[in-house]
Amino acid sequence: MAPKLATIDASEPLDMILDAIARDGGVIVSNFLDPELLSESMRAIEPFFSGGKMYDPKSSHKDLGDDFFPEGSQRAYGLLAKMPEQIIKILRLKVWQGIMARFLNGEFVAFNGASKTTRKSGYILSSTAAIQLVPGAERQVLHRDDVNYGTGSLHDPKNPLFTPMVGCLIAGSRATYKNGATAVIPGSHLWGPDRAPKVEECTYAEMEPGSALFTLGTTYHGGGMNQCQKTDPDAVRTLFAIFGQRDFYRQDQQEILSTPVETARSFPDDILRLTGYYKAVGGVGFIGDHQDPAELLHVDTNGLAKFSK
Repeated sequence: MAPKLATIDASEPLDMILDAIARDGGVIVSNFLDPELLSESMRAIEPFFSGGKMYDPKSSHKDLGDDFFPEGSQRAYGLLAKMPEQIIKILRLKVWQGIMARFLNGEFVAFNGASKTTRKSGYILSSTAAIQLVPGAERQVLHRDDVNYGTGSLHDPKNPLFTPMVGCLIAGSRATYKNGATAVIPGSHLWGPDRAPKVEECTYAEMEPGSALFTLGTTYHGGGMNQCQKTDPDAVRTLFAIFGQRDFYRQDQQEILSTPVETARSFPDDILRLTGYYKAVGGVGFIGDHQDPAELLHVDTNGLAKFSK
């Protein structure tokens, strides 16, 4: 029987959560969202699912393989534009920020001529989505999320916790084995690139609404199979994906281009930094004379603001 992931309440010391992720490659954080924020989030996303249109898994994703996204889901991407108030609140949660900082911030020493300097990197939002699995949805293939970043061959036993990104899947509804709870292989973040995942090695991230599953980008996981009948009380499984990444990698989802400029102009500065409107801590991502992209948000005659109208 596969070992289970630890479940730790959001009120517990952050180090307990971080230690569990370092050991197992993932953790379930219960009460990650309070009931009010959970209700707000579910109300905000409902209009984007109300039409009932199913996601076409083969529309434009040949880069991930024909079978990466199974049949039987509804998906809404670019949540920063669709439900900005709720996403801002989630991005400011201490647990979310603490996990991202621990596994995505970096510090190293480099020489500028003969001078030794300390350089740092940070983290930003990687991508956002809301995902509903309906009865009949097939199991997703087991995969590592770091495959998108081209770092799969870099898994280093000397630095086993290196990851370009961290996943965060928040339960909007109950997530059960029957309705498609995410399959996870604890400890697989420590595997080398030559070991293939097996379904029998999986545990399942069953969660109550408001709980969140955090996984390193090197941890094998995949969406479960929804075996419910349409009349079952928990027939539809809803998750919110709020992923983070190292700030010097290209964003998995281009938040700047996915969000209307008028919406972005309303964001507070800390959210602009978290969502890619500023340079990376090390300076990557500048415009013009090493400026931050955010400087163009209020410029009507030049650059981003002009082209985004």
